[in-house]
Amino acid sequence: MDTKKRANSQDFVRAEGGFCAKNYHPLPVVVERARDCLVWDVDGREYLDMMSAYSAVSHGHLHPRLVAAAQRQLDKVAVTSRAYYSTTLGPFLEKLCTRAGFERALPMNTGAEAVETAIKCARRWGYRVKGLPDECAEILVARQNFHGRTTTAISASSEPDYRAGFGPFTPGFRYFDFGDMASVRAATTSETCAVLVEPIQGEAGIVLPPEGFFRELRDWCSEQHILLILDEVQSGLGRTGRWFAFEHEGIRPDGLILGKALGGGLLPVSAFLADAAVMDVFTPGSHGSTFGGNALAAAVGLEALRVMEDENLVARSAALGEYLLKRLRAVQAAGQPLIRAVRGRGLWVGVEVDPAQASARDLVERLARRGVLSKETHETVIRFAPPLTITRALIDQAVEAFEAVVLEKQAELAVNSVAAPAVLATPAAPVALRRRAPTAAAKLDESAPHLLMSPPDFFEVAYTINPWMNPEQWALDAKQLSQDAHAGWAALKATYEALGAKVVVKPAARGWPDLVFTANCAVVLDGKAILARYLNAERAGEQAHGERMFEQLRARGEIDWLHRTPEGVYFEGAGDAIYDAGRRLMWMGYGQRSCRSAHHTIEQVFGIPTLSLELVDPRFYHLDTCFCLLSGGEVIYHPGAFSEQGRAQIQALVGAQLIEAPAEDAEHLGVNSVCVGRDVVMCHCSPALRQQLEARGYRIHVVPLGAFNRSGGAAYCLTLKLNNLYRGRGAVVEGERRWAEAA
Repeated sequence: MDTKKRANSQDFVRAEGGFCAKNYHPLPVVVERARDCLVWDVDGREYLDMMSAYSAVSHGHLHPRLVAAAQRQLDKVAVTSRAYYSTTLGPFLEKLCTRAGFERALPMNTGAEAVETAIKCARRWGYRVKGLPDECAEILVARQNFHGRTTTAISASSEPDYRAGFGPFTPGFRYFDFGDMASVRAATTSETCAVLVEPIQGEAGIVLPPEGFFRELRDWCSEQHILLILDEVQSGLGRTGRWFAFEHEGIRPDGLILGKALGGGLLPVSAFLADAAVMDVFTPGSHGSTFGGNALAAAVGLEALRVMEDENLVARSAALGEYLLKRLRAVQAAGQPLIRAVRGRGLWVGVEVDPAQASARDLVERLARRGVLSKETHETVIRFAPPLTITRALIDQAVEAFEAVVLEKQAELAVNSVAAPAVLATPAAPVALRRRAPTAAAKLDESAPHLLMSPPDFFEVAYTINPWMNPEQWALDAKQLSQDAHAGWAALKATYEALGAKVVVKPAARGWPDLVFTANCAVVLDGKAILARYLNAERAGEQAHGERMFEQLRARGEIDWLHRTPEGVYFEGAGDAIYDAGRRLMWMGYGQRSCRSAHHTIEQVFGIPTLSLELVDPRFYHLDTCFCLLSGGEVIYHPGAFSEQGRAQIQALVGAQLIEAPAEDAEHLGVNSVCVGRDVVMCHCSPALRQQLEARGYRIHVVPLGAFNRSGGAAYCLTLKLNNLYRGRGAVVEGERRWAEAA
């Protein structure tokens, strides 16, 4: 075809169909350009991308930082092969290994190549380290797996369509049933060298394993001296609301396969990661790739990792994934018996369609006509896996279009067929998916808050470490202000107790006036406490007092674990770390009192996605001074306290639940408030803010705390919640194990 002439979609479809091999069955959409979560076809029609190229476009289409990184490198050198060193590969692999927790990485291009690399590594390890006889090493693989379409990958597949007509197949694979440890044990022989498995089976229909399966598999592999290799080509790099899907189970594999999102949606970049004891079976000449690890790919891969960190894409995936699941399950409830199940993690969700009612392909094509792009798998499951940069508003747009498609199809079924028997109204459970019992976090609203407070016995403004503090003004009326502080603190404690909270009192100590602000001394989740490390010398002495207090709380069973913030990392507790049970993440403020690197401490200890927000106004030096989370998921915030990027991220996750605090409230520290159920305890509430909160069903309790305002604090600063639950008390995550070992 003559591309110089204006052509329409059908012209391009005919051209591609006439010359391209028939190994794909695309939707009839001809994409001409794309940006972030949106694509436009050659006819100018706009679509919302809810598939992101099977997770390869997790950063959004043509992310400006990634395009810039590619352009900078293209101006220097792109490909030289691994015959020489480069200036980009070392920094890229150092960043990747540090983030994933492995000592070595072998760079490749496609996910299938990285899988082949892992298989070669496992076999050679079996012979040279485990001591298996030559030519007999076996690798266990799950039925319904997908590890690519190379000859070796399909030899490991149980899917007839992938294998038909492509034999003879590579030997050395034995099958087990995904999620079934009895099947794993039965498949294991004396010649087993490795287990190769996806943490979530993507092509099989976003199939999740039973709770605890991977912990048991990890233990089994360790006992049997077998490598556990996880294929996270699709699930890795934030897709499931963790950097890596294995983090959901609190384990660490022996080998990790990554790809797709590693190339930032611009280039094919993949890697196999392992520690030296495994990876060093490779020697020069034993494996390679002309393009693997090229300078251009490494430059883009490094920037892709940096963007994922800087833009909190992992935490966004966790929070917005919860929202997407909730919205799609509502469609499921309205769409029975057509919709049989909704399952997933993070921004990776599968919607299972009853094949007796409709094909997934039919619904996907209807969805495309409504401006939303997705893709079916196995004719029964529709995938929703948008770029991690998606917003709550765009999720609403996509789900509303899908709901319209489902209702449209239901209406047709009602007209053209006899109503389905009532028994079909119950969603069918997928074979490898077990419904989980409600987590402790889901029950959080049913439990009374357990709060820590410290009386203002020695409170005063004795130094200046924020713009609110003025010792000279305090001294002018110190006696009255001290009385006001005691009265306000007592009224606050009484208000909490009247709302059903249990209050534990932490003794005051002479010489440390800011001990009263208990939110700063630690953050507690699942019975684990991360103790503060103060930036200002004036407060540094509080650390030892706080540690003694928490040791006492541990002795009484109030908490289970204490974790000290690392040297050189400043972190001021719950003042800069606010747990969001509904979105299942931790909001963190940095830039004034806490370091950005405290983000990693929180993720390691609690195993929770953490979204970091830069604070740019010295008056709002802690996150709690400008960000208040309510029980219904609403957020009161002061936009001027945050960077432009921070404001955009809050807006993307919170959407219509965001409440902008009037300037009057922000300047009187009214945002520094505590929500107990539907009750909001505040030091100040303007009529405008009160009207908004009451319209949303909240009751307002104003407690005068003017004396504490002079130090930059209010209700939230004076309070530390001890019984926040995420995984539940007793849960141990892999990061915490490594943390404890290092300590």
